[in-house]
Amino acid sequence: MSSKVILVQGSSLQISKEEAASTDPTGLTFDSLDCVGRQIQWQGGQATENDVTTLCSTAKEFRLGLTDAGTMTVTGHWVSSDDAQKTIKAADRDKKPRLIELTFSDGSKFASLALVQQRSFDGSVDGVWSGTFSFRLTGEPLESEPPASS
Repeated sequence: MSSKVILVQGSSLQISKEEAASTDPTGLTFDSLDCVGRQIQWQGGQATENDVTTLCSTAKEFRLGLTDAGTMTVTGHWVSSDDAQKTIKAADRDKKPRLIELTFSDGSKFASLALVQQRSFDGSVDGVWSGTFSFRLTGEPLESEPPASS
């Protein structure tokens, strides 16, 4: 039996130029982070723990609240003239959600509304400028399976 993996190479990350209201990309135009992005990290959020313990409980009891979409961090090259980085800068200024769409190399997708939480860069002698873009995901992300093989 062979291992099951999805290669990172061949994946694609895009961000909508316009404000987005849902994970439906219809009518949106996108900028690509493919040629500046080097690493993508999704950190799923935690649902709130609601204490539902009562006087008749024999131990603490909990129910989970709403799902938290979490955060996404993209690290790569800092290139201020890059179209996607201009879009991220605009979203940072206007505080409006954009649609982030990650298409894995197998065709499966992860899409979510995203607010720009932070932009940062760093560099050192004999190197290139690195950038980090942090997004607060909002609403329910959409995760889809790869298309069926024919």
